[in-house]
Amino acid sequence: MLFTFNEKSQETCIRIDIKDKEKKEKKEKKEKKEKKEKKTSSIHLFLDKWREQYDKKIKFSFIIDTSLLTSPSVKDCYTAIKFIRKIKKEKTQYLQYSIIIINNYTVRNMLFYIFKIQKPVAPVFIVKNLEIAESLNTNINISGLSSNLVTCFCEVHEVLYISNKVDPDNYVIDKTLEAVDTIDDSIQALQALVD
Repeated sequence: MLFTFNEKSQETCIRIDIKDKEKKEKKEKKEKKEKKEKKTSSIHLFLDKWREQYDKKIKFSFIIDTSLLTSPSVKDCYTAIKFIRKIKKEKTQYLQYSIIIINNYTVRNMLFYIFKIQKPVAPVFIVKNLEIAESLNTNINISGLSSNLVTCFCEVHEVLYISNKVDPDNYVIDKTLEAVDTIDDSIQALQALVD
């Protein structure tokens, strides 16, 4: 997966485009592996930018466009899970929310798989295209994350919402069921990748 920062990014809203690596780049990667040269993965650029915002102590949000991604890297997803787990331990969370553009079934399932293993740092909105993402971002900036306007917008545009909260009343039950679901889903996901 290639992570690129969009030129329209601002300090408070960072736009990331994620797409598949080209076949040529995959071939070059194999050649470099043979030479045993280590190269920083593209996901590390994204995670470094995330960490940089925390170091600056600036509240921010992400708009992540995966519309050109067809086959996500399991290794990069695992790296993201470890990073999210680590950053959730911070006392102050500067990431306010993320809006992710997904129009691919495989990418959506991989994202849900990630969030079953590790809850997100901040609320996540999943939208179908960039136009809806930008409108949602504008609505959140105008009226706030939990406003009626944002709730109505999400219902009208069929935006999926993933909370970063854990239900304290059913915490033990949720964790047990989540573990069972994760094991089942992991086996199915790995079988699908092998096939």
